[in-house]
Amino acid sequence: MSIIKTAFATLLLALLMAPIAIAKEPFTLDNIHKGLQSRYEGVSHMSPTQLQKALSGPNADQFLVLDSRETSEFAVSHIKGAKQVDPSIWRSSFMRKFAALAKGKTVVIYCSVGERSSKLAKYVQQALMKQGATGVYNLQGGIFKWHNDQRKMLIDSAGSTKFVHPYNKHWGKLVQRDKLLRYSPK
Repeated sequence: MSIIKTAFATLLLALLMAPIAIAKEPFTLDNIHKGLQSRYEGVSHMSPTQLQKALSGPNADQFLVLDSRETSEFAVSHIKGAKQVDPSIWRSSFMRKFAALAKGKTVVIYCSVGERSSKLAKYVQQALMKQGATGVYNLQGGIFKWHNDQRKMLIDSAGSTKFVHPYNKHWGKLVQRDKLLRYSPK
């Protein structure tokens, strides 16, 4: 009986000490991206630099940019030319709405940090590729990285903007220049 108690006590102590022994990664966009890469294997990622260059170049019409945030987030700001898509859309509804638009194009999906867009990319990439898309990517770091890098091409219904929706208070901590956070358009 004492062997069982000793084993149980050792296990309990190990479980209690585990949080102390495990160094928690800092809450950064780069660390979030590393986690996304491991959780959504098979999803390719495009950097904001690559996307901005593509959208500013002569072949910009070869890209379909999709914003997988809620309508209220999209209203505050989005990348110029992006189309809003409900992040929880059914694959069949997604394909009815976007398959023809994606044919012959590279599809880049983004959200705030990459979680919703990676999930959506994983969910629809095979169907999009079968319908003729040339590639499906998640935008690394999402609109938060785009905003933090002070890239142009963020717009709202009135035109150019510098504001970004923080999703919520916790995730908004990843946005630099927090005076430019907005929960609704002005």
